[in-house]
Amino acid sequence: SRAEGTSGVILTVARDGSLRAVTLAASSGDAALDRAALDAVRRAGRFPAAPAALDKGSYVFRVPMTFRRD
Repeated sequence: SRAEGTSGVILTVARDGSLRAVTLAASSGDAALDRAALDAVRRAGRFPAAPAALDKGSYVFRVPMTFRRD
């Protein structure tokens, strides 16, 4: 797809860095871009573990993912 846009995703990451959930928070208006944003997060699979000072079981992040043509 040569489309451009920004998809907002919400991801929940466990203290150990494992991905617990990813959902679409805001559509780019293009279903293919939205799927690509979700797939990119899923493919990452693991994230850095939380620093010792952070003691929750998991953390939630809202991340904009922008696709553009260069």
